[in-house]
Amino acid sequence: MHKIFWTSVCVFAVSAWQHTALAQQNVQPDMSVCPIPAPLFNAPINPFPNLLPGAIGVRANRADIDSTTQVASFFGAVEVQLDEQQLRTEQAQINQLTGNINASGETRFTNGYVQVASENFRLNSGENQAFLSGARYQLAVSGAHGKADMLSISPQQVRLEGSTFTTCPSENPAWQMSAEEISLSEDEAWGEAWHAKFELFGVPVLYIPYINFPVTEERKSGFLFPTFRSSQKNGFEVEIPYYINIAPNMDATITPRYMAERGLQMQGEYRFLTETTQAQYNLAYLNDDKSSVADNSRFLWRIEQRHSWSDNWRGYINGTFISDDDYLNDIGSEFAGRADAQLYRHAQIDYLSKNWNVTLRTEDFEILGNYRSPYRTTPQIISHYSMSPLGNWDFKLFSELSHFSNQDDSSERATRLHMQPQIAYHLERPGYDWLAELSYAYTYYNQDASTERNLEENPTRGLPSFRWRARVNLERLVELNDTIYTHTLQPQIQYLYTPYRDQSGIGIYDSTLMQDDYQGLFRARRFSGLDRIADTNQVTVGASTSLFDRQARELARFSFGQIYYFENSRTQLFEGVNTATEDRSDLALETRFRLSNNMYFNSSIQYNLEQNTTRKSQTTLEYRKDEFNLIQFSHRTASNLLENNVEQVGMLGVVEISPRWQLASNWYYDLANSRTNDALIALQYSDCCWAMRISGYRRINRNLEFNTGLPQAGAPEFDNGVSVQFIIKGLGSDNNGLLDLLEQSLFGYRHPFHLSN
Repeated sequence: MHKIFWTSVCVFAVSAWQHTALAQQNVQPDMSVCPIPAPLFNAPINPFPNLLPGAIGVRANRADIDSTTQVASFFGAVEVQLDEQQLRTEQAQINQLTGNINASGETRFTNGYVQVASENFRLNSGENQAFLSGARYQLAVSGAHGKADMLSISPQQVRLEGSTFTTCPSENPAWQMSAEEISLSEDEAWGEAWHAKFELFGVPVLYIPYINFPVTEERKSGFLFPTFRSSQKNGFEVEIPYYINIAPNMDATITPRYMAERGLQMQGEYRFLTETTQAQYNLAYLNDDKSSVADNSRFLWRIEQRHSWSDNWRGYINGTFISDDDYLNDIGSEFAGRADAQLYRHAQIDYLSKNWNVTLRTEDFEILGNYRSPYRTTPQIISHYSMSPLGNWDFKLFSELSHFSNQDDSSERATRLHMQPQIAYHLERPGYDWLAELSYAYTYYNQDASTERNLEENPTRGLPSFRWRARVNLERLVELNDTIYTHTLQPQIQYLYTPYRDQSGIGIYDSTLMQDDYQGLFRARRFSGLDRIADTNQVTVGASTSLFDRQARELARFSFGQIYYFENSRTQLFEGVNTATEDRSDLALETRFRLSNNMYFNSSIQYNLEQNTTRKSQTTLEYRKDEFNLIQFSHRTASNLLENNVEQVGMLGVVEISPRWQLASNWYYDLANSRTNDALIALQYSDCCWAMRISGYRRINRNLEFNTGLPQAGAPEFDNGVSVQFIIKGLGSDNNGLLDLLEQSLFGYRHPFHLSN
């Protein structure tokens, strides 16, 4: 028996009933749309600061103790505390022998995990369980709430009978789940419901005998909400993802996707993360495409994995593989765009140190469409060595050993050894800098020299090269409209010399012509790769001028440059290509303007002065407040592109009409062929409880298996479709932004837009 001392506070010891709150991640929503639900009541923090663990503290207006039954009765503004638990009521009885507590009338109870307002309260100390009837409850961390005919609380678990559950903060929630029984687990941050009805706006829409669901942002295995679509190519579609939480560092998602015109496709994703490795594997398989005449399966699989074993060693592998060239156009994937012309796969291991950078790599290109297959490197070893022995002097050694094999013809093979030492002197001062480089490139080939290829078996090539570049950095203060700005001017000049060597006996394995935008004018080479090193005797002249405000923000930039040839370059990628006879390159122009804190203008132009024509151009005007509010207008031209001139205008935008309504759209129009190549519009409603997205699209059908991949000049084939996605928030659904939706179109969002490679 325990003696009670009481004045304003009565304290006595009973067996402890502990309920430890679980620390959980809580991502707060937009306060303008999703206010944090107000607590059912304001519980004081530690109202009895000197209370010993396991003891009960009581504060009341009046107390009576029955010495016979050892029951203490408290009346008027009763406050009871046991460790983390607090009870507030008007009348309570505490049994000193058993530790049981009974309270009648309106009661308020909290244990740090859940708050409950009920008609009465009963604590069974022997069973370590509390019972509350006619209860309204609210979870402290997530704000989920509901009602229960009977609510029982035991350590780390809350059980509700005849109850409801919702994460909507309003009294009349858009959705709620009512069930005969709901169990909430604090340790695992998940809930279970038996004989549950899912209600939307008070109307039952789904009966579920059993369901488990997360009650916080923590991961939990279970079904995610489905996505519904419809298109001309695939017909009606539905996806129902099932998420599997394997371990804290490992999960998987299995998604059946039914397409009325094609059949059932199974999609799977597996991810894991360790201290040294990050990996993701994806597989999509359609056993029999009903829309195809041939009885064939279609698939996509992808791997991406990163390793970091130490500060010096790291590895990476990335590859997407598809069953046929039209897979992306017909079925689509989040890992590649429908307009992609190729898939790039590679795996590599890197060694990094102060002076050395060594890479062992294998890479492969899959060209989509009826093109000749490219060469893959199996493998390639690249090393860079650099040192600075004497102040401004630098020594570099680049070497590469590559083995190439053609994907279609295994007999077409080649091995290339390349070594290139370089010595350079650089000088940098605040007002100017200049660089002089002298290098010698030696290359040896062992390649297939069949008659039809007209190549040498073991050609060698030795080429010296000299490069000199100088820049001047000028700066002044200017006053415009009573505001001081910093105006900079950076003229630069470069001389480049490489003699001519006949390279016609060397095959083309990894080389292509690079674009001549402003930055590209000052490159040391005209071709990527090493199969062709162009002879050059040229001077590049250019300048860039900028305007900065007092916060060093660039408000405007204008750059222009051009190459002047002393001799025409005789080196071309392929035989039969006419040697360029112009004495200067296209004029490269770039402009950028920061019209305001949220509006930008960018333009890049390559203009041929002799023919008075624009070879390439890209112009964009963009307003961007945030990812929910942006609009971009663009214009793009390209001439002499496979004998098809391209001129397109486009618009892309995401607008937050109100905190609950968002609109997204894009539209790209082909001026050369007078048609819309791609268009999409999407409308989304979103609040704290649920979201719905309706979208429609129209895009050109590329049919890569039957043509070159370019839009046909005649009447093209188009694909139209609609999509409806319903998202319930608070039950583990995912909600990507509308900008992510626009990335699935033929022309995704780009910021900023450049012509450079």
